[in-house]
Amino acid sequence: MTTRGVADIVFCLDASGSMAPCIDGVRSHIAAFVEGLRSTGNVTWDLHLDFVAYKCGSVCEGIPIWTHQSLFNDELWEIWYQSKRQGGRFFTSIVEEFRQGLSRITVEGNEDTLLALDFALDSPWRDAAKCHRVVILMTDEPFEGGASSEEHQVVLPQLIEKIQALRVMLYMVTPPSPVYERLSEVDKCEHYVVESAGNGLEGVDFREVLSFIGKSVSASTVQGIERPVTRGLFGQAGWGPSSGSFSGR
Repeated sequence: MTTRGVADIVFCLDASGSMAPCIDGVRSHIAAFVEGLRSTGNVTWDLHLDFVAYKCGSVCEGIPIWTHQSLFNDELWEIWYQSKRQGGRFFTSIVEEFRQGLSRITVEGNEDTLLALDFALDSPWRDAAKCHRVVILMTDEPFEGGASSEEHQVVLPQLIEKIQALRVMLYMVTPPSPVYERLSEVDKCEHYVVESAGNGLEGVDFREVLSFIGKSVSASTVQGIERPVTRGLFGQAGWGPSSGSFSGR
């Protein structure tokens, strides 16, 4: 009997200055991820793909200015959290369209990984009782070296609770970091630790890693009914325009 798998996959990608090798690696080997999903033989997957590419490009009057880009949206803040702009297009089932979207990411500046993870968690997921929800987080820097790291670290317990409440499977490819180690303790989380930092994960075999993640997702079961969560744990709903981008206040 043929069974049908359903999965929403969001790649949460550090787009800071050193990360071009990582983004190139994901673009080159995204097919390996899909092949891994389909390796179970008689399962036909209904697969939706998107990404959140994140960076902190500058500081305005002492406040970091973050950019969060997705496949079809150059700046997610207004669409995600401002009632007048909610909507937009998200996800694709076409691998080549996803690959082309990755090619439009530009790398610069610093990163803030927990903030970006919160953006990814607020994605317009399909029903948790019928769909695997997956976030694949990739960064070449320990969390502690990012923008606003001390300020944002206090939200970590709430973020962990949110991951669990949404029934999200989290896969991380990161250097060692106490914060990432805490995230790795979340149920259904897999952590691929890269010993070297700051080189765009250029030593990672992305085909092997993505194939492993695909097979892991295909072997998992849908996690069940989600619990209510708070959107925008970092106060994104209160952000405002600043110098053509957006800043947390």
